[in-house]
Amino acid sequence: MLILLGIALTSFSLLLGLRYGSRGALPLVGLLCLSAAFFMGPAFGLAPIMGLIAVLRMEQKESYGRVVAIACTPAVGLSLWQLIQARDPMDRRERSAAVLEQFQALGLAVEDDGQALHAMVDAVLRVQPAIELVSLLLTFVLAYRLSQTMAPRFELELPAPLPLPLWRPWDELIWVLIAALGLGLFGSGLMADLALNLMVVTGVLYGAQGLAVLRFFAQRQGVPLLVELSFYFGLLLVAGLAFLLLAGLGLLDTWFDWRRLRSAPSEEEEV
Repeated sequence: MLILLGIALTSFSLLLGLRYGSRGALPLVGLLCLSAAFFMGPAFGLAPIMGLIAVLRMEQKESYGRVVAIACTPAVGLSLWQLIQARDPMDRRERSAAVLEQFQALGLAVEDDGQALHAMVDAVLRVQPAIELVSLLLTFVLAYRLSQTMAPRFELELPAPLPLPLWRPWDELIWVLIAALGLGLFGSGLMADLALNLMVVTGVLYGAQGLAVLRFFAQRQGVPLLVELSFYFGLLLVAGLAFLLLAGLGLLDTWFDWRRLRSAPSEEEEV
């Protein structure tokens, strides 16, 4: 439900920026950003800003991939700030205690004085910056597609987003994964947490690439939509294993280029 609100805020700023230009829409978007941040939290405050940044980059005739990447830079900043905040042991203890109290209020039995629950909450807090970044990235992508659908009703034009079957991340993403693995092996403390979050984000992106590969060949082979949806539902039942398989498939596609996208015109097929 919350992601729908983020999509609505981003779409509103996108369409407003297209109507009045990035400079003309700035005052209203700025006010919307401050209001959303004050009443709903910093993540919602970033949603309108991402939409306005996207309009600014479109005015500069940037490709779809660059528009998405640059629009999500505020989300990267928020995630880095959360990463630093999560290192505060007092903050972690307070959050763990709050979750423990909620479990007890629901009448659920907590064994071992909540030690296992504290460990679980601590693990979730370590990857919260990555989860926040991925959520905001998904919010923007969905908001862009919604805005592209709605734009003709307001006599506006928004460049069509790249179809999922033709999507792939930039090849340079592999170096981010390699750097994360290196930090994870030799780093500690903040660097280890940074490495973990980088691996989660790159894993999600490669997982999306793996899903794009499946969609590409499903369409190419004419697989019925109902059969395809049933297959994806089956993946949800084994979400952990499916995530690893999709990420591995996406990573292999980076090397083998099964869809032969590298021979296509270029930037319009990348994000």
